[in-house]
Amino acid sequence: MMPDEKKPIPWGLPPLRSEVLKMQEARVVVAASEESQTEPSQPEYYYPETMEPYAYDGPKGYMPLDSKAGSTSSRVRMAALAIGTAMVLGTLFYVGMVCLCPRHEGSCADTIAAVDKLVHGGLDSSNTVAWERLAEMTDLYGNRMTSSKAYDLSAEWVVRTVKEQDANLTAYTEPVWVNQWSRNSESLHLFVPTRPQGKVELKMLGLGNSVATPNGGVEANVVPVHSFEELAQLGNATIAGNIVMFNFPSAGYEHTAVFRVRGAREAEKYGALAVLVRTLSPDSAFDSVHTGSSQRAGIPAASISLADANYIERMYVRAKVGKSADHVAPRVRLVMNAQLHENFKQSANIIIDLKGSERPEEIVLLSGHFDSWDVGVGAMDDGAGAFLAWEAARMIASLGRTPRRTIRVVMWNNEETLQRGSHAYFEKHKDEISNHTFAIESDSGVFDPWGLVLAAEQTLVDKLKGYGAHLFGDLGGGNIASSDVDTTGEDIVILCEHGVPCGGFLSFNPENGAAPGEPDWQNHYFRFHHANSDRIEIIDKHQLRRSAASLAAWAYLIADQ
Repeated sequence: MMPDEKKPIPWGLPPLRSEVLKMQEARVVVAASEESQTEPSQPEYYYPETMEPYAYDGPKGYMPLDSKAGSTSSRVRMAALAIGTAMVLGTLFYVGMVCLCPRHEGSCADTIAAVDKLVHGGLDSSNTVAWERLAEMTDLYGNRMTSSKAYDLSAEWVVRTVKEQDANLTAYTEPVWVNQWSRNSESLHLFVPTRPQGKVELKMLGLGNSVATPNGGVEANVVPVHSFEELAQLGNATIAGNIVMFNFPSAGYEHTAVFRVRGAREAEKYGALAVLVRTLSPDSAFDSVHTGSSQRAGIPAASISLADANYIERMYVRAKVGKSADHVAPRVRLVMNAQLHENFKQSANIIIDLKGSERPEEIVLLSGHFDSWDVGVGAMDDGAGAFLAWEAARMIASLGRTPRRTIRVVMWNNEETLQRGSHAYFEKHKDEISNHTFAIESDSGVFDPWGLVLAAEQTLVDKLKGYGAHLFGDLGGGNIASSDVDTTGEDIVILCEHGVPCGGFLSFNPENGAAPGEPDWQNHYFRFHHANSDRIEIIDKHQLRRSAASLAAWAYLIADQ
């Protein structure tokens, strides 16, 4: 199969409980007919019926299975606890009856038993392996900026740890050529004549890929704008020779990240000397600054806190009104000494394989990106996602029953800027893409498990939706929703676009219990995203274990079908 062809779903998962009941009815019919026939007839087996189509009318990307699934009301959570025992009993019945389908005879009960063991393992509070490993690595080496020495040392540590501690797993690296962007020294001062020193030093972080300022920095007045449309309306007459500050309303990451990514290029069109972008954190109570990738322009770009962006805008408004001589226009000096080196070095993706028992050439891929920004330690973004995949593979390897297909963990390089890691993987494995049965990425924080958002054929979405409802019990993580390809994970998009069914692994908001698609779902994640506050303390060791068990259960179910 050519990589750009639509890949059919080679699906044969064990039947749902509703299907088993139909099979039972079939056997009753067969038994009755056998009593009146001399020659025994061949039983008529019932195969899955098409489930009701999943109707999606919520926000793009994430939505619970229905209006009740994954909701945060106490009534729903109490109901979930109340039916936990019933779900366990249902699973036991399911295990006993599942082999009525001859296609799975002698093996499907073992598959479900293994999944059940993984689910129950997720409730074992003594297992904190994944968190301890993530804490040790980030304590030893810190953040893992692409091309940095810390990235290389951290990657070597992972491979060494797998070889020394994880039986049945094989770890190795594959080469990736990467750029090097270094922030170096940088500063931002706001001139305030009424302050004792006449100026205030503001927190700032240069945006990734930005150019440096000229020697000595850039000093100019600041013009706040709130949209690209307003920027265009002000035009050269107002913008030229000044610094543009994007102080946009908080409306979700997908709507506000465009100012960080494209702001410098847009402002440059109208003669701006530099760009300041309000941080993407959702909470103004946090005086934090977040970095992130930007499209390289001819002018520098930096991020500032919500509080300082609002401070600058208040100065701007007062100066325009002109009630007092103390109300001066905001003026800043920005100094950035960033450097970019194209194709600076050969770095690596990290690969961890658990070889399949019967179809080792077929791959179920679990992943998170290994690189981080050069602030904090990258424990949440995306160390937890990468170690989640690793722990899921370790849990499966410890079962003693290897799934039919290979479980492959990929810790991607360079997700934060150019996705060089995912493209290098695709190039190396392009003749094997048709053997990739499924790909999953976690890059939205790892907290208590919610489930998977899928970019796949509807028949597969419906099928997994049913299994999620039956098999995950009190552990959680059994929700399934449909999505677009670009919401499953940045690194696996290229696989999705070449026919591989894909899923993004998602969690509940640990602060308010919000599920994907609900208001404020991502607020907790984006408080620490790309910031100095991205530390190991954000990750709860028990949530990480439960999510790993949930991912392991999904991976095993898919890989052993």
